[in-house]
Amino acid sequence: MLFRSALLAACGQASVPVGRVPRVAILSTGNELRRPGETLAPGQIYESNSVMLHALSGPVGVTASVLQPVEDSLDAVSETLRRGLEEHDVIITSGGVSVGDYDYVKAAASRLGGRLDLWRVAIKPGKPFALATFGEKILFGLPGNPVSAFVTFLLLVRPTLLRMQGAAGISLPSHPGILRQPLQNPGDRRHFVRVHAGPDGEVRLAGPQASHRLACLAEANGLLDMPPQAEFEAGRKVSVLRWDGVY
Repeated sequence: MLFRSALLAACGQASVPVGRVPRVAILSTGNELRRPGETLAPGQIYESNSVMLHALSGPVGVTASVLQPVEDSLDAVSETLRRGLEEHDVIITSGGVSVGDYDYVKAAASRLGGRLDLWRVAIKPGKPFALATFGEKILFGLPGNPVSAFVTFLLLVRPTLLRMQGAAGISLPSHPGILRQPLQNPGDRRHFVRVHAGPDGEVRLAGPQASHRLACLAEANGLLDMPPQAEFEAGRKVSVLRWDGVY
């Protein structure tokens, strides 16, 4: 950015047109959520998605703020979304977008006049992903499981936020590597496997691949895109989508 500004000055440009930095709100939903440091009752968990999503949003260049977690009720979710849309260009929610009795994000978006443009994507993890628009404003409904929220942010939300700011290169950088263990994807969805790519180019599983295993992400630095019904043998040359050079 420093040298771009200097180049503009050297060309005699006193001003250039720019776009406004998108204002992003992050909202977690769920009766079971408690803030770190609070005492947990049976059936409750500590809320961590907003911390993760806020950290992921910062390097993208947006102005991000975290809203108070909202309980699972249509009225509460609708009112929180209404207030959030008044002050922000984008709302990123986590939880409440599946088919359970307490999943109200899609219904709340419809109540507020939003258009549901997308619901469910054929990837693993992250199938229950929703996209709604309110004119020029956007709601991204991410799954509640933390790994699913992480993957859908990187693959679907991050590129959109970058494109909103005029960026051309919006994909995660891809690096070649050698797979050091056989992998299978017997399912019918693309599986973005969490892997660790070492400095020697060796690519290994980062740990258990369940979508609630947040600790696995601490051991990973990239995603390996496996097509449905695919088998990768050990020694195969692969491309890994890396985030360690971005975050």
